[in-house]
Amino acid sequence: MSKTFCFGVVALPLMISLFSAPMMAQGTAPQDPAQQPPVQQPGQPAQQPGQPAPPPGQPPAAPGAGAGVPSTMTVAPSQPPPPKEPYVLEDGGFYLEPFYWLDSGVPRLRGGLAATNIGDLRFNGDPKPGMGVEIGVPAGRSNTIRVSAFQLQGYSNVTLPLNAIIFSEPYTAGDFLNATYKVQAIKVSWDYLSYTWHKTKTSIHVKTLWEAQYVTAKFSTAAPFVPGSADTTGNNNLASGSKDVVLPTFGLAMGSEFGKYFRWDVRASGFGFPGRADIGDVSGTIAVRVSRIEILAGERYFHFKTSPRSDIYTNDTLQGVWGGLRFVWRGNL
Repeated sequence: MSKTFCFGVVALPLMISLFSAPMMAQGTAPQDPAQQPPVQQPGQPAQQPGQPAPPPGQPPAAPGAGAGVPSTMTVAPSQPPPPKEPYVLEDGGFYLEPFYWLDSGVPRLRGGLAATNIGDLRFNGDPKPGMGVEIGVPAGRSNTIRVSAFQLQGYSNVTLPLNAIIFSEPYTAGDFLNATYKVQAIKVSWDYLSYTWHKTKTSIHVKTLWEAQYVTAKFSTAAPFVPGSADTTGNNNLASGSKDVVLPTFGLAMGSEFGKYFRWDVRASGFGFPGRADIGDVSGTIAVRVSRIEILAGERYFHFKTSPRSDIYTNDTLQGVWGGLRFVWRGNL
């Protein structure tokens, strides 16, 4: 073996150790006490990398907590949005409702402020049962626009207690009159859901009623036992005319459901001026649903008076039980 080879074998490891010794000494130099990590106590969470060290005597911050924020701080959970008001069973969709009213009460013809010589002409008997129809159209969630109308008519015999002029036709006290009358009414209502009491098993809905009503009463009278030749007006002792009233009415309605197929509601509305025309309308209803048909029954009170500032005015108070069928063909039922 040559001397050069032997020298290389001995000198090469020696040179490597001489050059690597300073580098190893620099890597193992003792750290500054301020840079040394704190000693972790048993039961304390480990400090996350990049998180500042806590002051002496204070436990390290919880993982994810901000600087200087105590570890006991919690973030409040976000509140869920309030639930939407459910659809009311009564206002489930478009509907058509014919009804039959066993009403009682007859109109009266009375002399107004401009009357010449008419007193109180009171008809007798009861009118025939009234018939009507109601149509409902949804107007927003659990609000409804309703259009309803009814008609009733009756026949009466009366003997005049005093001389009277009825619709420009003069009659004499003691005249026997055959009289017919017809009452018609139309109502447009916006039922607005204003408040709901949420109970354990049901909810009670309160609605405000914004309405407009029109009522007309038509009369026809004849004196069958008075000769036509004695009629100075040439009308053969026949008189006919009508009296009308148009008013806005306001009110409240309250209703609730019992399960999916039963409900009830009561409603009252009205408006008037002292010494002038007025309208009042009160009703109560119970309903049973079978598929998309409701069977309804209830009681209704209806009053109206035309303006007494004319020569003749009329008033009537009708009340009685009623029943109907409601056909719902669209909606959210």
